[in-house]
Amino acid sequence: MDATKHPVGWTAGFFLLLGTLLPGMPDATIAQNPSPRRVTPKATGRPASQPARQQAGAPKRLPRSRLQSPDLRVQKLDPKLKSALLKWELATSRIKTLKGEIYRYHREFVFNTEKRARGMFYYESPDKGRLDIYAAQIPKGTISSVKQPARRDPRTGKVTPARKVPLAVSGDNPEKWICDGTQVLEVNDVDRTVTSHKIPSDYQGRRIMDGPLPFLFGMPPDKAVRRYQMSLLGESKDEVWIRAFPRWKQDAVNYREATVILDTATYLPKHVRLTAPDNTQTIYSFFRMTVNSKLEALAQVFGSSPFRPNLSRYRVVASQSEPVVPSVIGLPWKKAQSVLTAAGYKVKFTAGVPAAKRDLTYVIYQQAPRQKAPLAPGSQIQLTFFGKPVAGGSKKR
Repeated sequence: MDATKHPVGWTAGFFLLLGTLLPGMPDATIAQNPSPRRVTPKATGRPASQPARQQAGAPKRLPRSRLQSPDLRVQKLDPKLKSALLKWELATSRIKTLKGEIYRYHREFVFNTEKRARGMFYYESPDKGRLDIYAAQIPKGTISSVKQPARRDPRTGKVTPARKVPLAVSGDNPEKWICDGTQVLEVNDVDRTVTSHKIPSDYQGRRIMDGPLPFLFGMPPDKAVRRYQMSLLGESKDEVWIRAFPRWKQDAVNYREATVILDTATYLPKHVRLTAPDNTQTIYSFFRMTVNSKLEALAQVFGSSPFRPNLSRYRVVASQSEPVVPSVIGLPWKKAQSVLTAAGYKVKFTAGVPAAKRDLTYVIYQQAPRQKAPLAPGSQIQLTFFGKPVAGGSKKR
């Protein structure tokens, strides 16, 4: 699948999770260590953070902001890394159904918080998947001590030394996502609502793994290195550690690096850690995975498929696949009206606070629904603009 055409935004986490599950062994149930804490094996090569230097006379690399297509310079893979990717790809080709449990950690170092959740996932080749997330029960006052590695600011060159950070732990919000091959359903059990995200017809019937992180589930090595700068962090008898940095702008928007730990007995992932551009981390740990279960296949034949749940008592709300509201914040009222009318929306104006400067008079500073919210054409959008300045200064609302 061409990632330049595939929308990643709101489904990135969902497709990512489904994607990280593929490599495996048929007709087997794997019980894995529930602890996500790992000591990195001895490094076997140069870290991925130090990519090979550009040789003299080679074409100059485009800046990240202009990477709309793959960087055509292909990385030369370490033989051990190439071997691991080939085994992963081979294992992926054997999977027809997959089911298991996950534990998810979401760490935000700005607020020093860590949210945890447990869940179940289901996959059926080629394009069906389901993810059920439940808030974990966390005792009040639980603290997680996380070691942050040393970091160098690329703009200033200043190095922040490694340190341990205490994070306040709490349960995460529940989620439920179901993909039946034609749409992705976002199910809210609290409000009993369902949001349908239609999958473009061009992408229906394709492997669900061909999403935000294809290399995680068996992408051929020659394709993987065109999209990622990859390195083998280390290996042991039981594990292989792989790190990847995105080459494409579309991927870099969602994560700046990914670390995957593979089980060498099955070549199924044990843990996947994503680090976002704002330095937040999301870690997935996988347990008790069942591959190509005959019992699961029989259950689906007799009408108990996890991809076709009974949602007759749920209310369907606006689909994210509908047009989204364009942002008109900062535009003069006539220009804002023109933009929204051209998009098919009705506009209602409301006078707000007086403008602090005369040139801000009648400029839009608030809109409802908010920008980028899904909204069907013909709906009304309310815009709030700055009023005329008041002599002697603006009045507070």
